[in-house]
Amino acid sequence: MKVDFALDYDVLTVERPQKVYLMARLFSGPSPENSQRRPLNISLVLDRSGSMAGDKIEYTRQAAQFLIQHLSAKDIFSLVIYNENVETLVTSEPVLHKDSIAQRLKQIKASGMTNLSGGWLQGCGLIEQSAQGEMLNRVILMTDGLANRGITRQEQLVNLARQKRDEQIITTTMGLGVDFNEDLLMAMAEAGGGAFYFIESPESTPLIFQEELRDLLSVVGQNLTVTLQTTEHVTGVSQLNAYNMHTDGRAYSFTLGDVYGDEIKTLVLELSIPGLHEAGECEIARLRFDYDVVNEQRSEHQSFELPVTIRVANADDLASEPNAEVQGSVLLLQAAKARREAVSAADRGNFDSASQILKQAAGRINDSQINIPELLDEARALSQQATEMERGHDFYDSYNRKSMSTQAIYTLTDRHEATQNLRAREIEQALHKPTVDRKPGVAPTALTWREQTLPLDTDLIRIGRAPQNEMVLDAKNISRFHCQIKRDGELLILEDLGSTNGTFVNEMLIREPHVLCVGDVARVGYEQLIFHNHT
Repeated sequence: MKVDFALDYDVLTVERPQKVYLMARLFSGPSPENSQRRPLNISLVLDRSGSMAGDKIEYTRQAAQFLIQHLSAKDIFSLVIYNENVETLVTSEPVLHKDSIAQRLKQIKASGMTNLSGGWLQGCGLIEQSAQGEMLNRVILMTDGLANRGITRQEQLVNLARQKRDEQIITTTMGLGVDFNEDLLMAMAEAGGGAFYFIESPESTPLIFQEELRDLLSVVGQNLTVTLQTTEHVTGVSQLNAYNMHTDGRAYSFTLGDVYGDEIKTLVLELSIPGLHEAGECEIARLRFDYDVVNEQRSEHQSFELPVTIRVANADDLASEPNAEVQGSVLLLQAAKARREAVSAADRGNFDSASQILKQAAGRINDSQINIPELLDEARALSQQATEMERGHDFYDSYNRKSMSTQAIYTLTDRHEATQNLRAREIEQALHKPTVDRKPGVAPTALTWREQTLPLDTDLIRIGRAPQNEMVLDAKNISRFHCQIKRDGELLILEDLGSTNGTFVNEMLIREPHVLCVGDVARVGYEQLIFHNHT
């Protein structure tokens, strides 16, 4: 592995207080050969509550099967499933009988509530029982809902994840769909030393599992910590990333976690430097990189230290060009923080403020005139999200909150490629999703389900699996009498009838009767009902 650093400007003006961006980098070696990699000790913890029925559980089975097929006999695997109860479907064992594990996966049926803490802690316990030697220990927790049984307080779950990390049990979290608590899963992954993934649609599940497995199979280093020891020439340090930090006022340590093969791990810091009085070269800090190199047999601790020097010159002598690579990284991270701030503003209902935050971030990128493709793509995405945010609640639903929060955390934790991949999948899905321009206040005259169109010309249309309904949807995850459409004068009103999995309009769960308009899209189970004004 190699380490270095770069500054956005390496020459400062004498006597002038300035801010400097420092980018610390570690360049890893190639991924290990399969025969040489560290054995894995994995516990897969899967939500099987009622909301997982249908495509969700089917794609999850496929993803789990993919993971198992790529493990070897030297790896240990366990499988925990949970609803309000917790069941160990596969006890910790070497991956020798893959067909047997596949058969047990087929037994998973969705029903009940969500005891997230019980399932996760069971997985941690299985990891602890089977941990040995230099194995990489990982719990992969996947859910599509809220923790509503067992331990439900976020603070308590996050503290437990941090405790397990201290015990060398890493937690990765995956949220599927629109109903899980992204703030909880992000915080658990951060405290637990693993990654967070947003699985935006069931069919994306195997792709996300593939990404996590690829990383696990290519670990070349662990416990990467970057420490900046400052001198009196630095009066303030703040990070642009979102890593765990510890400081005593002079030394600032950042925990970056695992290092994967053929990876460049980066940390970007903003340094406040007072006016330096003398021209010439000046050491302002020292960087230290600490990590454990891992291989099949053992781990070896490595440490590298670099002086951070900067040149100080009179204004007339300055000839320093900005480092475009550092500036590009700064702009990407500032864009991610802008998304996080915009989400916070939108949570409070300040949509104009949220839109302005995103526009300003896009403007900083455009004004920089740095011609880096990923940066230009980021400016376009920010501008589009700013425009969408002006629509208020019509745009800012559960899905878009999750998407924006996820894009922010991916980029802030050095996974900007995952941000790009998420947006690419969203664009692909949008191209294949039927849409109708929404017209608030205009009652629809018809609805379309799959290839069928039904006129809305009666006073009552009940929807569900039972044959007594006016509209029978014989599909999974739909109650016998799921919801109904009632006419009230010129209005059409959609009501949920106490269904098991709820009725959604524009991906928002309706708890009260909802007045329908042209362009509304209702979700009943996994079926879409599109309301429009023509047949």
